[in-house]
Amino acid sequence: MVEAEDITIELISFGHSFGVPQNIDLLYSIRHFPTINVENYQQYDGRHKRIQSQLLNFVKYEDIIKMITEQLSSFIHNQKKNLIKLAVTCEQGQH
Repeated sequence: MVEAEDITIELISFGHSFGVPQNIDLLYSIRHFPTINVENYQQYDGRHKRIQSQLLNFVKYEDIIKMITEQLSSFIHNQKKNLIKLAVTCEQGQH
């Protein structure tokens, strides 16, 4: 097993309508979540504070973050890899 400090997690955000990236280890879809309530949200990506604030205020998002964290932890402990590619999809691949 690879020690936790030796593992790199590559987070890939992509738009479902553009196709699934190659060679990923884990895939999560958040396309079913409600659209966030930020004016002109399309101009921002998930690193913007207004987007993060809106996302983290939804209980559903907290639940999925917890689920992904638990599954990722389990996946890491069962793999002999030092690079794990985690892909998250929404419609446009920015949030």
